[in-house]
Amino acid sequence: MSESKDLPVPRPEDQIPQAPQRLEESVEWVIETYRKHMLADVTSELNHRLGESRGADAYMEPVLLDLNPQDFRQSLQEQVFPNPRMIEENLLDVATPKVMLEANSGMGKTTFLKIFQERALLSPAPGEYPVPVYFDLSQLPEGSGFHQFFPIFYRQVLEVVLREKEQQEDLEIDEEILGRTIELLVRTGRILFLLDEFEQLLPEDRFQVYFDVVVDGDALLDNFLIIATRPVGFGPLATGAIVRRGEDSTFRVAIQNFDEKQRKPYLGKISSQQNFKELQLFFPELFETPILLKMFRTLSEQDKLESIQSRTDLYLAWFNHILESSNKGEDEAWRLQCWEKLEDVSLQLMEEGKAQRQEDVLIGFEKSLLETEGLKENAILRDGCVREELKPILWQTENRWEFRHPSFQEFFAGRRLARHPEWKSIVDRHCRDEMWEETFKFFIGTAHETTEEIFELLLDKGALFLAGNSLPETKDLSEGKKLLVGHLLKYQCKIIHPQFFRNRLIQTQAVIKSNDPDYLKSLIGKLLQRDNRESRCLFGALELLLTFYKIDMDEVIDTQDFEAVLKVPELQEFLSEHEAIDGIQEIRKWQELVTVPAGKFIYQHEKDEEDQIDMKDFAIMKFPVTNALYRQFDPDFKPRYPKYSLADDQPVLGVNYFEATVFALWLGKRLPTEKEWEKTSRGTDGRDYPWGEAAGYQTGFCNTCDFMLGRSNAVMEYEEGISPYGCYDMAGNVWEWCVQLYGSKFSAQKIVRGGSWLNYMVHSKCIFRNTFDPAERHPAVGLRCVSLHPTEIEKDDDDEEF
Repeated sequence: MSESKDLPVPRPEDQIPQAPQRLEESVEWVIETYRKHMLADVTSELNHRLGESRGADAYMEPVLLDLNPQDFRQSLQEQVFPNPRMIEENLLDVATPKVMLEANSGMGKTTFLKIFQERALLSPAPGEYPVPVYFDLSQLPEGSGFHQFFPIFYRQVLEVVLREKEQQEDLEIDEEILGRTIELLVRTGRILFLLDEFEQLLPEDRFQVYFDVVVDGDALLDNFLIIATRPVGFGPLATGAIVRRGEDSTFRVAIQNFDEKQRKPYLGKISSQQNFKELQLFFPELFETPILLKMFRTLSEQDKLESIQSRTDLYLAWFNHILESSNKGEDEAWRLQCWEKLEDVSLQLMEEGKAQRQEDVLIGFEKSLLETEGLKENAILRDGCVREELKPILWQTENRWEFRHPSFQEFFAGRRLARHPEWKSIVDRHCRDEMWEETFKFFIGTAHETTEEIFELLLDKGALFLAGNSLPETKDLSEGKKLLVGHLLKYQCKIIHPQFFRNRLIQTQAVIKSNDPDYLKSLIGKLLQRDNRESRCLFGALELLLTFYKIDMDEVIDTQDFEAVLKVPELQEFLSEHEAIDGIQEIRKWQELVTVPAGKFIYQHEKDEEDQIDMKDFAIMKFPVTNALYRQFDPDFKPRYPKYSLADDQPVLGVNYFEATVFALWLGKRLPTEKEWEKTSRGTDGRDYPWGEAAGYQTGFCNTCDFMLGRSNAVMEYEEGISPYGCYDMAGNVWEWCVQLYGSKFSAQKIVRGGSWLNYMVHSKCIFRNTFDPAERHPAVGLRCVSLHPTEIEKDDDDEEF
C-alpha cells in the first residue's frame, strides 16, 4: 500500500477536536424552548377566554364532519342526501397533510385552533410536526398575496423563543443563527401550521394564498397545515377547475351545528327554560352557534335572563351588559354614541346592499365608516383601532372591520329602522328581499307601537314568511292577525319549516270570526295578484276565501269537481290570468296537450276485461311542468333545487301537493287522478313501461338512478321513451303528483307516479305507486296537469265494477 493511501491513525476519543455548538443551532433546543413559552401563552389566552376548566360546562367540544367524497361507490340517494361521518381520529392522522376547516361565523374556529395547539403542546413532542404555530392570515399586508408570510412567521416564532432570555439573563442568542434554525425546521417538515382568518384576505390575496398553499402545494413544503375559514368565494380570478383542484388536494372538514347534547352541560339549567323552546323553534341559529349561546350564559350569570321573552330582548340585554360592564367609568353619553353610531352604520350598509350575512367574496367594511365627525373622541375607534370595550361586538384587521356575527349588524339596523321616519317605504321596498329578513325581525321586535300597522303592510305585500317568522318578536299584535298569518302558512313542509307545523290546527272559521270579513276578502284579492304573490301560501288563501262561499276545499279535491270554485267572483282575474300575461307564448309551448281517447284500459294488474276501467276522453300535458312554465305563474320563483334542475326546459322540482293544486287551477286545469295518469302512461295493452317492456337497462328511454345522470333532464330529451299517446317522461325524471279520489278519508299521504332521476328504473313502472306528505318539498317530485272535466265513468253510467 502506498504512503498516500494509508489510513489516518485514530486518536483517543477524548482527544478528538469538538466544534462548540450554540444553543440556537440546536433544533431540539429551539423546539423545546418554543413549546414551553408557546404553551404558557396559549394557555393564558384560553384561560382568559374560557376559564381554567376545559370541561363541557366551559367549552363545547365541536364535532367535526368529513366532507370528502367517499372512496367507495355511493348511491345517488347518499350523494343527494349526504350523512357525513363524524371524524373521531386526530386530524394529524388523516390522509393528506392539508386540512380545510369550514364553518360559519361564530362557530368557534379560532378557539378550536387554539385548543388544538394547546393539546399538541401539552403532549410529548412528537417526531412529526413538533412545532404547532397559530398564524392569523389577516396579518398579511393587503396586496402581498403569500409573499410576506414567511418573514412574519419567522419573526413570530423567533420572538417566542427569545423569551427564554427573560428567564436566563446571561443567555446570549444570535438571532441570525436562530432564524436559520427556524428555517431548517420549515425545510425539514417539522411545523404544524394552524392558519386562521383565511376569509379576511382580500379576494385577490385569498386566491393567491389558496393557489400557492393548496392548489400548487409547494409554498409550505412538507409541513402539516390546517386552514380555518368560513365558506367564501375567490373573486373573478378563480375558475371552477382551480377550486376543484384545491378541494381534491385537501381533507375537507366542517364543524357540525351544536346540538342539545353539547348545549345542555354548557347552559346548565338555562336549557330547560320554557320560553326558550319557542326561540329555538323559530331561531335555531341561536342554539347552534357558540358565540350566540354565550349570550345566554353571560346574562344568566348576571341574573338578567329571566325577563327575556324574545330574540330582540336577548340581544338588547346582552349589548347593554357589554357596554355597561366594560365602561363603568364612562358616562352615559359614550354608550349612547356607541349605540347611535353602530345603528346608523348598520342600516346604511343594509341600504347599500352590504349585508354581512350575504358576503362571500369581499369580507368586511372600510374603517372610515366608523369615523365620527364633530365629536372630541371617536365612540368606536381609538388610535385607528376598535376600542377594547367593543371587541366582543366588532372584529378588525388593519384596514377593515366587521361584526363578530352577522346578526349583530341586523340587530342594530333593525333598531335604527324602528326610529326611521321613512320606515314604511323601506319595508315596502325590501320586505320580500331575503337579505333584509333578519333585520325586519329585529325591527318588529323593537317597534312595538306600530306592530299592527307593520303586519298589515307585510300581509298586503305578500311577505308572509317574514310575518310568520316574526310572530315570536311581537308583543302587541292582535289575536286575529296571529291566526290569519298562521293560517296562510299552515301548509308548509314540516322538515323545512317546523315552526309552522302546529298551524295545521288553525280552523278557517276561527280566522273569519276574529277578523273583518271585508278585510279578509280584500287581502286575499291582493295576495292573488302577481306583484304580491307568494305561491307557497296560496292554498291557505284559497281555502279561506272558499269558506265564505261554503265550499270545502278538501271535498273539491276529493271529488275533483271544481265547478263551484270556478264561479267565485274574487277568483275570476286569477283564473284567466294565464290567457293574458306577457308569457303567453311560453305557456302555450310548455302546456301542450295530447288527447287520451275514451275507452277501457288495464289498471294495475286487472287484465280480465270485466275488471278493466272505462274512462271518458281527456287531455293531458305532453311534458312535466317546466321551470319556465312555473315561472309564469310565480314571477319570483327561483328553482328550489338548482343543482338538480335549473334550466328552463327542466322540470320544476320541490313543488308540494298544495302548490301543485293551485298552479294547475291557475292554468285552467287540475292534477290527474291515478287512473288518468296510468292510462296515459301505459295505454290500453297493460305494458310495464311507457315504451313497452324493458329489454335490460338500455339507455335513451328514461332518466333513473341506474344511469347515474345525477339530476333531472330536459323534458324533450328522451323521445324513445314516450308513452302510447305521445307524453314524455312518464317514466323517470320526476315523480308526478296524482289525486286519489276520496283519498283524504283514509290517508294523509298523497300519491306520486312515474319514478324519478333519484330512484331505480323498477320504480318507474307504469303501475308503481309511491306516496309523500302533501306539504313535503322533494328534489325529485314535480307535476303535470290534465283538463278540468271529469273523466271517470260513474257506476250509474256503467254497470261494470271497478
